Parts: sequence; structure tokens; C-alpha cells
Amino acid sequence: MAAHRLSWHGSIINWLSTRKVHFISWAIFITWEAVIVGLIFGKYGTIANYTIHYAINIFIFYAQAYLLGKALQFPKSTVWKLPLFIALEITAYIVFVYYLDTFLYLYTNVLDGKPNASDKVRILTLLWRCLFFMFFGTGYYFLITYLSEKKEKERIDKQRFLVLLEKEKTEKQLALAQNALLQAQINPHLLFNTLEFLYQRLKNNAPNDAQAMLYLSELMRYAASADGTKSFLALGHEIAQCENLILLHGITDGQLFNGFAYAPDVEDLSFIPLVLVTVLENMFKHGDLQSESVRAELSVYQNDESLIIESINATRAFPHREGLSSGLKNIKNRLLHAYGTQASLRTEQTEHAFKLTIRVEKHAIKLHSNSLFEMVQQSAQPMLTAAKK
Repeated sequence: MAAHRLSWHGSIINWLSTRKVHFISWAIFITWEAVIVGLIFGKYGTIANYTIHYAINIFIFYAQAYLLGKALQFPKSTVWKLPLFIALEITAYIVFVYYLDTFLYLYTNVLDGKPNASDKVRILTLLWRCLFFMFFGTGYYFLITYLSEKKEKERIDKQRFLVLLEKEKTEKQLALAQNALLQAQINPHLLFNTLEFLYQRLKNNAPNDAQAMLYLSELMRYAASADGTKSFLALGHEIAQCENLILLHGITDGQLFNGFAYAPDVEDLSFIPLVLVTVLENMFKHGDLQSESVRAELSVYQNDESLIIESINATRAFPHREGLSSGLKNIKNRLLHAYGTQASLRTEQTEHAFKLTIRVEKHAIKLHSNSLFEMVQQSAQPMLTAAKK
């Protein structure tokens, strides 16, 4: 109850505060007019007289502003609404005040004595008084309309300025992004040319190193072409890169990984890139592929419902602290972005082994039709040709 009273009290204070200019303006006007009229006629009215009649006059002032807004709201009906509202307003004012004054003369002490003027004079006086406040009410309406339109125009101009500012900012960001894209295209191009040059220099004197560089170049070309794209690529291309990674790892590690298996019917499936390669790279980096207790395997196949990617490997005695969680998190986010709830990634960690399973529902996978990596194979052709020589 006390909280309700405080809220009500606060609402009243807020209402009075927002209309402070109105109260001050009316107080100045009423004081000025009462003093002038009193000096001219040599007498002043009672407080009750001023209160009643100025309340009516203030009401007609705001009523005129309100009704004028309603009459002008729809231009097609303004022709008949405006004269009708003015006529009704004047009639209501004259009739109400005329009979109110008569009542106050006869039955109260608010107005002294009896009306001295004739009915005609009284009506004309009331008409003048009504038109006086209606005139200022009309001015008030156009003033608040002008201020409202000015405020709205300022708001629109500010909003337009913000839009232009945001557009300029976006254009600058786009220009920076385009420059970054051009730079990103130039940098790998220079790198691949350098790798090809080194390959040509090493293939006779250090064939193993040259072959490793060839595999590395193909992997990097694939990653550079696939990174950042939303395309779905033929899974066979990534399988080929996994085989390159296995060969590269065999050269550097001295032992060839033979646990990679895939069903031939998955090669033409369209799939997001850099998933299978990342899983295999994590196995090489974090797994113990030579363990006799847990055979390291990476399998890609499909059943009637899903495409399945499974990996299992023994864990190292001293595993790398970084890389695994970030790589798996990246795969999970990309699967979620591409397939939503139709894809899942599950991991199982035991004391000696790590198992990963990726499932993507088959109806979410389409047969690959337009391979982006035809361009990649074409761009890699010089290196492949050189390797055959």
C-alpha cells in the first residue's frame, strides 16, 4: 500500500514537472489579465469567480487544439469536420457559461448582484471570449505540431546520418576485406611458387625431401583453397589429401600409417572440407600410432541412415597440451553451422585410448556435382607433372 502511494505521488510530481511551462504561463496570463481588468473597471472578482471561469477558458483552449488536430487528421474530411467542430465548440461554450453565470448570480455569492447587460450583449461577450481562447488554442496547436515535426525531422536526419556513417564504415571494412583477400591470394601463390622452386632443386639430390615437399605443397594448396569457404566439396578430394598426409607423415616419421580405410561409395558425397584431414592430423599429433594394445584406425563409410567417420588410437604417455580441443571444437562448430542438429560429434576418452565418431544424416548430404577442386587440381598440375618426370 505504501509503495502504491509512493508510485502515485511520484506520477503526480512527474506530471506536474513535465507541464511546468504551462502552469507558469497560465499563472502569468491570469495575473496580468485580472490586474488590467481590475484597474480598468475599478473592481476585482472573487477567487471563486476567477477559478471557475479561467478553468472553463483553459479547457476551451486545449479543447480547440485537440479538436483541430482531429479535424485536420484526414484532409478529405477536413472540409466538413472543421466548421462542425468550431460551431459545436462555440455553441457549447456560450450555452454552458451563460446558464452557469445565471445560476451563480441567482444562487451564490460568486457573482454579486444581477446581470446588468442584456442577453444579446452577454452572448456577444461570451462569443468574443470563446473566440479569444480558441484563437490562441489554434496557435498552440500549430506550435506543437511544428515542434513535433521539427523533432521528427531531426530524428530522421540523425538516423540518416548514422546510416550513412555505418555505410561508410561498411565500405571501408569491405575495402579492407578485399585487400586482405587479394593479399591472401597473393601470399599462397608466392609460397607455392617457392615450394615448386625448392622441389625442382631437391628432386635430384634429395628425392625424399622433394617428395615430402610435394605432399606438403598439395596439402597446403588444398587447405588454402578450402579455408573460409562454405562450399560442399567431394569427399574424395579430402580422402586424396589424407593419403598425401599419410605419405608425408611416413617420410618424416619413418613408418607408414596403414589404418586408413574408406568405402568407395563415399567419394562422391558432398561434404564440408578440412574435417577428415583435421581428424587424421590430430591422430598423428596426439595419438600413439605404434601401440600394440590399441590399433590406430580411421574409417569413413555410410549405412542406410548416416555418413560415419570413426577414429581410434592409443593416447601418448606424454600428450601435447594444446591443439586437440581447439581442433575438435572447430570441427564441431563447422558441423553445427553446415548441418545443424543433423550432425553429431562424440568423443570417448579412456585411460589408454581415444575414440571419435562423427555422424551426418544422409538426407542432409547431397551428391557432389560441382567440384570446386577442379580448379585446385588444375593449379596443382605443374607440381604433379614435375613429380612424374
